[in-house]
Amino acid sequence: MKLITKIMSISFLLFIAFDINSQEDESNISSSVLIEEVVVTARKKEESAQSVPVALTALNQEQLEILKFRDFNDLSVGIPNVAMDDIGTTKGTQNFSIRGIGINSSIASVEPAVAIVVDGVYMGVSAGMVFDMFDLESIEVLRGPQGTLFGKNSTGGAILVNTALPGDEIKQKARVAFEGGGPGGNNSIVQYSYSGPISDTLKAKISLHRSDDEGYFKNSFDGSDHGQFEQNTVRLAFVYEPSDKFDMTLRIENSDQDGSGPAAQCHLGANGTGCQADDGAAVPAPNSTFDRNSLDFSNDNAGYQISETDFVTATLNWHVENGTWTNVFGKREYSLEVDLDVDARSISFFDAPGSSSMEQVSNELRYSGSLTDNLDITAGLFMFDADVMVWDNRALRGALYAAAGLPGVFLWQSGGGLHNVEQTALFTTLDYAVNDNLSVNIGVRLTDEEKEIHLASINRNVAVGPTPPCSVPAGTCTFDYVDNDAWKTTSPKIGFTYNAGESSMMYGYWTRVFKSGGYNLRNSVDLATFPDASPKADDEIVETLEFGMKTDFEKGRLNWALFNTMVDDSQRMTNIQDPVSGVAQVVKNAGDIAYRGFEVDGVYLISDVVTMVASVGYVHSKYENLISDLNGDFIINALDYALEIPRAAPLTYSIGFNVDGNIGSWQSISRFSFYHRDKSFYNENNQGYINEQDILNLGYDVYSPDGKINIGIYAKNLKNEVKHGGDTNLSFGGTFAPLAKGKIVGAEVVYKF
Repeated sequence: MKLITKIMSISFLLFIAFDINSQEDESNISSSVLIEEVVVTARKKEESAQSVPVALTALNQEQLEILKFRDFNDLSVGIPNVAMDDIGTTKGTQNFSIRGIGINSSIASVEPAVAIVVDGVYMGVSAGMVFDMFDLESIEVLRGPQGTLFGKNSTGGAILVNTALPGDEIKQKARVAFEGGGPGGNNSIVQYSYSGPISDTLKAKISLHRSDDEGYFKNSFDGSDHGQFEQNTVRLAFVYEPSDKFDMTLRIENSDQDGSGPAAQCHLGANGTGCQADDGAAVPAPNSTFDRNSLDFSNDNAGYQISETDFVTATLNWHVENGTWTNVFGKREYSLEVDLDVDARSISFFDAPGSSSMEQVSNELRYSGSLTDNLDITAGLFMFDADVMVWDNRALRGALYAAAGLPGVFLWQSGGGLHNVEQTALFTTLDYAVNDNLSVNIGVRLTDEEKEIHLASINRNVAVGPTPPCSVPAGTCTFDYVDNDAWKTTSPKIGFTYNAGESSMMYGYWTRVFKSGGYNLRNSVDLATFPDASPKADDEIVETLEFGMKTDFEKGRLNWALFNTMVDDSQRMTNIQDPVSGVAQVVKNAGDIAYRGFEVDGVYLISDVVTMVASVGYVHSKYENLISDLNGDFIINALDYALEIPRAAPLTYSIGFNVDGNIGSWQSISRFSFYHRDKSFYNENNQGYINEQDILNLGYDVYSPDGKINIGIYAKNLKNEVKHGGDTNLSFGGTFAPLAKGKIVGAEVVYKF
């Protein structure tokens, strides 16, 4: 990695040495593409992002290439009031929060507050979302509730991911990248795509991805590299257009991942206890307590993670005189096997092997078009069915049994269960043009959702020995909690759009959306000890009032939004220090939370060769009314009301510069960006937190005169800021805090055939 660092230093010196204003635009590659119009589908129809009455950040294919987007972690900071993180417990599990609204959980039955929609298909579980992404057409981040059109679990917002489709010409593209920067090994990435017409009516595309991470971290337990991870993905896409009246798109994707468990750091817990010994027994855990601002850790169990995803989508469009009928079918299967070192120490005290699987099928039929010259409509029917299986195991106190001459023996706790979700929804939005400048926007969604659970509580299946006492996949765990429930909700929205000039648009809206109740498939709590720890949470209601303005001008754009959001009966995930199980996850309704804030973001072309991108966001959040104890003292008092809302970082801001230049006949783009995100608490009881983030990214790319070759070097998180996917305090001292990668330095070559 010293070589890559030297290459980057030399390249920036070369950049300074030449005249950036003398470039000749032969290949037409320029960072000014960042100010160009982006076509979005935020309202399930194609329109300019600047004309949509929703606060959003949208990036098209060219802009994603300029900014070197690789996965959701590249957007973890830099968008106002948005935190996009990998939860870290199992790699790839999203833990996104928008405007402070999010929920911390890797439990498959606990649904997110930010919806992810891939190629028009809603993703029903959080797992498998933050792996390497490639060959994308666009990404749209919608801030604020999106329940009217997108429905399920979009109380915080929605993220729309659209993969690229084949075109009318044969195109090939290959990318090879090599990166490192950590104390451990390097990561190599190879991607390739080929697309083009097969006949006059059929086009096809194949996209291949392989990444091989040798392990970014260094495990001080044995000096080994840690964080090994391999991903292989194949995506096929077909577009069939037999006539102007009908077209069909079919996408088929398979992705598998294989690697180690998380790099779990143990640092001082909330009560100041370290990680040098177990909960009182005479088994030391040497060299296990580390500074939370370091990437150091000592895990005696490297763990593993094996996962696979199969994803099929089919989109059919019938174009009629005044609109389009669209049907989107999706099927996704996801499986996961893991083993985690939860005690995060140099002894075996809390390991968590297990497995889970999920299968979902959804279908949406909708119409979008004009009823009259002044009235547009989007209306449809959405149906969703998902089955989830979870098998969790806790291998506890292995070091104690080993000290007693019984290696390989644990105190086992096993559980999990089965979970089913069925939903049917009808939705309609109407846009009525009162005159040339003013439109009224009205929408409603009627939702009927049913959920069923068969739960085997982890603390009910206990045994001492070398193997777990029961298996959920094999049907040998006893279900101690069986329940089903249904929710019927109405999500209305009313707003306006006003054209304040040729290049400005003002908007405002009020909406009420719902998140249905849910269940906890990882229950390990004795209800006699924690009486409010039911495996079930009731639904929550989210009301938002928002006003905003979007302005385009010759050299850029500037957008702002003000919002006021009230969440009634907010669903929260609380981690309790359980004396037997180490930690217990409890899903419950905490009470009412108020979120108020603003966002400003824009792009400005400072000169013909310098483009600036900047944003700022602020959220003030507080508990207005509590119905549950949060700090664990079994009473609701001023101490609970004084707690800060988890995942609600008050301040986010960013600034970046992209500078165009040339080296001889080759063009270049230099990238500099700085992102800030305030410290935010991780848990409801405020015992764990995510560090403040000040992220500095640099990049330098050169392009051949014909635009076919791109050679780039880059540095992400150059200050080596430390971020944890979570920060859970354990009953026997210390923490389980999975580490995210720190500084990454890399080089890549992209070739377009």
